[in-house]
Amino acid sequence: MSPTPLLLPGQAAAPEGPADMTMMYVLHHAFRRDLRDFTRAAAHTATDDTPRWVLLAERWSLFTHELHQHHTKEDEILWPLLLERVRAASDAESERVLHEMEAEHAVLDPLLTAASAALERLSAGGDVRAHDLLSDSLEELGEALDQHLGHEESAAIPILHRYVGGSEWEELERTRFRPKQSLAQARQFVPWALKGLPADAEHRVLNLGGPALRIINALGRRRFQAQEAAAFGGRLRRPT
Repeated sequence: MSPTPLLLPGQAAAPEGPADMTMMYVLHHAFRRDLRDFTRAAAHTATDDTPRWVLLAERWSLFTHELHQHHTKEDEILWPLLLERVRAASDAESERVLHEMEAEHAVLDPLLTAASAALERLSAGGDVRAHDLLSDSLEELGEALDQHLGHEESAAIPILHRYVGGSEWEELERTRFRPKQSLAQARQFVPWALKGLPADAEHRVLNLGGPALRIINALGRRRFQAQEAAAFGGRLRRPT
């Protein structure tokens, strides 16, 4: 019996099939959410508010690390696996979609680099040009990433369902896609991934992870929430 697909806010599609894509969709939700948070913070943080830019730059490194990990595993593991199988089946349309996935990843890289450079300048005491560059980069990145994730959800996930069985996907996730993390890393990753999820979706993820995931979330949640409040919350100084 196929699992009930998880459909989260902002998600383009949740195709039915044998593979449980819950964690894939949770990560997509986290990437979209982070870019919204950074875009809002950039618009409402004064150029000379260096302490806040330092916090935002530190938080940006978490976002870029997780996005890089996610896309690297797709590029090195998932797309090659699916390409091998669609070619064996002479499925030219699916092969075209998978090549588009790889090309879209390449489009994101310079936008991420530009935003990172602007944040670095601002955290070192930047100028208005760096602030403008960051705002423009985040806007372009948000549009490009949302388009890519939506394309993946609507066109690439059905290919995965056709060519990878449920038990095989579960094994791939367990052995190839889940990062090897220290306890400290897990205490940051788990509350990051769960942030902003609807209650039923958070409950589903915690049930999938079992007692260990609940314990890690309990250990890391308070510190993570304090860090989020410091970077994104509080009284932001509006640009003059």
